[in-house]
Amino acid sequence: MSSIDDSISRVPAIVGVSAKHLETGAEVRHDADGVFFTASTFKVPLLVELLCQVDQGKIDLAQRVELADDQRTPGSGVLKQLGAGLQPTVKDLAMLMIIISDNMATDILYKMVGRDNLSARLHTLGLSKTRIPMSTRELLYSVVGLDVDDPLHSYGMATDKLFLRQFVMDSDGFSEEKSDVSSPNDMCRLLEMVYRGEALSGPLREVFFDIMKRQQLNNVLPLKLPTNTESAHKTGSYHGVRCDVGVVYAPNGPYSVAIMAKQVTGDVLETDLALAAVSRAVYDELVA
Repeated sequence: MSSIDDSISRVPAIVGVSAKHLETGAEVRHDADGVFFTASTFKVPLLVELLCQVDQGKIDLAQRVELADDQRTPGSGVLKQLGAGLQPTVKDLAMLMIIISDNMATDILYKMVGRDNLSARLHTLGLSKTRIPMSTRELLYSVVGLDVDDPLHSYGMATDKLFLRQFVMDSDGFSEEKSDVSSPNDMCRLLEMVYRGEALSGPLREVFFDIMKRQQLNNVLPLKLPTNTESAHKTGSYHGVRCDVGVVYAPNGPYSVAIMAKQVTGDVLETDLALAAVSRAVYDELVA
């Protein structure tokens, strides 16, 4: 058994891995075309679509957006805790969406770019396994049996149910046909296209990676890599789902990588450590 297979076998979940060295072309694959829930890694293609619309002149990164109480979204982030009336820029929202996975920032940008435009971008880029039909609020309300269109189903109610882990396992949020999904190959390919300047123009490609490199949630992909190894990545998680996708800047050149897990049965910390070991095994394979 290879080191990668051995590390994957130790994860209490179904795991998919895709990695490609962007200079040598060496690849690592394990269930790489399997369908996995994206959780917050969907924020990576959302960032791509946002920056594409900036390139088209439809959106200005310096534009200020006034926050309102009805935009509050449960789950990760800090904007939900701040007062209405704050006016961050679009770039501020993008930064918060990626580096601390701020869900309120994400949903403001999701609405701004448009669900249909995001879907069309995924199709144009050939990401056939990737579907993002749900905003963060729609997903999180769904997994606890709530409906965002029901006025009785409030932000506070959703927050309480998520805190108490009152999950509804047959909800749309846990359905591979109806929830936000992708594959390790799709995610890996998207990152490669951005890196090579195929998905974004030069200056906006730099904006993309500048944001991704500022990631503050580093408990999976970079955790067990050698000290001072730079990475540009995005994590994602909700009940039974753990993901991390990005570009690692190894000594012999960068590689794109996507590690996605579903049906997680173990402790979150235990699972993250096991997935971090998978990341290190990928590094060792591609850098050796």
